[in-house]
Amino acid sequence: MNPDLGELKMNNKSFMRYGFGLIIAFILAACAGAQDESAEEGPERSIIEIGDDLYRAQNGGHYTVFLVTDEGIILSDPINTSFSTWLKAELDSRFGLPVRYVLYSHHHWDHASGGGVFEETAQFVGHENMIGQLAMPPADTTLPSDAQGMDSNGNGQLEESEASGFYGAQFALFDEDANGVINGAEATRGALKDVVPPGITYRDRLIVTLGGKSVELIHTGNMSHTDDMSIIRFVDPSSIFVVDWISLGRVPFRTLFVNNRMTQGSGMLDSWLNAIRMAEQLDYETASGGHGVVGDKSDVTAFRHYLEEMREQVAEGIAAGQSLEDMQASILMEPYSDWINYDTHRTLNVEGMYDMLIQ
Repeated sequence: MNPDLGELKMNNKSFMRYGFGLIIAFILAACAGAQDESAEEGPERSIIEIGDDLYRAQNGGHYTVFLVTDEGIILSDPINTSFSTWLKAELDSRFGLPVRYVLYSHHHWDHASGGGVFEETAQFVGHENMIGQLAMPPADTTLPSDAQGMDSNGNGQLEESEASGFYGAQFALFDEDANGVINGAEATRGALKDVVPPGITYRDRLIVTLGGKSVELIHTGNMSHTDDMSIIRFVDPSSIFVVDWISLGRVPFRTLFVNNRMTQGSGMLDSWLNAIRMAEQLDYETASGGHGVVGDKSDVTAFRHYLEEMREQVAEGIAAGQSLEDMQASILMEPYSDWINYDTHRTLNVEGMYDMLIQ
């Protein structure tokens, strides 16, 4: 069954700011199923209201948001099938309304998987570059270099008994045709089997309207993480949702995505910072992300400052002839020591910044 599309508009206008009351939270019990399917008890799951009819849903360290309207629900990233199954039951129980739109932040498996749970009622929306990211490479594509060493029998593909690391942990999501092996095309494409391609795409900006409420998708350009990234901006209540390239109250992931095959290159740092500035210039009261805490525009700015301050300190270390190890020991970023993952990711952030600046 296909839903009514509601109203879709291309628009570059900004909108007047809408206020809302205090954040009201209600926590739901965690239930079975997981982002890490091997976990015995599954991830913590909860829902909190972060604005008038705007909610943030948790799956362990991953988050999404959804807006409830009189005509249905607008949902951002579905995260994975297990979580979406749980979320659908919660939405049915609490609101009795179907999901009419799924708005993708980007194509990566750990945020975009699981949309099939809502496929009977929802339209899927994403940036036009998402289509290319989800496309299967040519059948004769060879295994990526990081997978070739696992191919112990030399047949050019990975049996499940050979796959380890990420390939082993997400084997079923790589194995698009479910034939029990990962070929070169599947390995290169990624763990994307459970990602439903968007039926509605846009280039620069797109507004989705449902039940008198509007949500805007804004392309960030090709920056540090991927080329199909969208800022999702809720007009009323005034809020943005950003994923991976900005995390509020949380240091960036490991080596700043420098090792991501699609985003190598020192020029990406300036593009990344410019995308953050774009987010800072938008009109909103609160901000939340696929990771981290709920905050506001000052937290978005603080994330940019973290990157800029680290860039300055690493550049000074390089100019002074310091080794990477010396910089990892001395660049402490102490004003950010209370951020999530500071103890585990700070030294890796220094490594990523170092690698970008020496390229």
